[in-house]
Amino acid sequence: MAHPLELLLLGLFLRALATKASLGAVDSEEAALEFLAKADLDITSAVVGEDVEQLVHRGWHDAVQALVARSQKTSDEVAQKVAALVRHAVYAERKALDDLVRALDRNYGKAVEVNPAMQWAQNSTHVFIAVKFAQRWNAPGALEVENTTVDFTGCCFNFTAFGEHSFIRRRYHLSFEFFRKITPSASSWFLASAGRVTVVIAKASVANWPRLFSSAEAQPKNLGTWLDMKAKWQSDLEKLPVEKSESKKSESKKAASAPAAKEKKAGSKNKKAKRKESEEEADEDEVDREVELLSDCPTSAYVGTSVAELCDKTFRGVVENPAVKSRRWLVEMYSSTGTGDLEAMKKLMPMMKRLADVFPSMAPGGRVGAVDCGVDKELCKRLGATKLPQIRRFSGSASGSEWHGGTDASMEALATWGSGKDEL
Repeated sequence: MAHPLELLLLGLFLRALATKASLGAVDSEEAALEFLAKADLDITSAVVGEDVEQLVHRGWHDAVQALVARSQKTSDEVAQKVAALVRHAVYAERKALDDLVRALDRNYGKAVEVNPAMQWAQNSTHVFIAVKFAQRWNAPGALEVENTTVDFTGCCFNFTAFGEHSFIRRRYHLSFEFFRKITPSASSWFLASAGRVTVVIAKASVANWPRLFSSAEAQPKNLGTWLDMKAKWQSDLEKLPVEKSESKKSESKKAASAPAAKEKKAGSKNKKAKRKESEEEADEDEVDREVELLSDCPTSAYVGTSVAELCDKTFRGVVENPAVKSRRWLVEMYSSTGTGDLEAMKKLMPMMKRLADVFPSMAPGGRVGAVDCGVDKELCKRLGATKLPQIRRFSGSASGSEWHGGTDASMEALATWGSGKDEL
């Protein structure tokens, strides 16, 4: 029979073997790198989520990059699994660090009131409203909200939700009266894509509303047209005449009683005003269309910033043949999966974020975007982005032109080149 001391030693030995086989058991980044360099290492059994979280929490970024590189040499399935673990660990660490920053602000928790941006469309029986948790539709906002309350009455709509953007807690609130009566019991709402809510309003009677709000003066500037939904129901609405409001009827009577000369002059002014309004609406529709296309792209390294995250699915409709006719793009091609010059990408990221805020004022129609070549490999291959990071400018062309000034160039130099002033 084995001696108790021998059993104890055997147990400690077996525990040491088991511990040594785990990445989470190493006590230094050098040891972690040695562990990951083993030729016979089976990542699927030797690395778990807790191990990756420990590497990120300890700030062992070289070890994390080595893990990613090792997984990419194994198989696509393993690479995707490790990528998911790394993203989750980075998100958790970032959230913990964000909480520390929030703790520095004694006013954190006091919500700032925001009137969120909306888009709307209709058919003969329903009104469709998309609400974005941001002041403007083409601006970044909160991706998640809590304590959401929605209330429908026969005349009105009330909406309240709390979210956070740029370390500021915000209260998103809407309260307005519809153009005509609605049926509350048949109306509904649901959270749509990240940072949005969709509302479906049942009209009390079949009609073609000229506007969403009860009065034209009450409609906010950040209310736009839901283009895709409008196009979907266009044929249904064409069967009905646009309903007139009482104010428009009164204006019509006044105009009929006015002298001919005055009526002609007023008509000329109205035509100019309508033409100007039409041009402004066209611009807003273009921007709204661009925002809709961009919302189809997955979020990546630039989420929550002014840098537009571009993808293969919508690249042609946003950049190469832009929805906004005056748009001029400055686009960075990078990778979130460990390929390319990681140091250069790391240094370039904060400058691209700052450039995204100032480029629109330096170049009419200018905007900064980014493509994650680790995800959209075919798009980057088509654009010739074989060496990362790479910066290209686009002004309605298929492939654009490449920046050869180096990634350590000044923000002013990049902005000047991106605006096309170097061509003059």
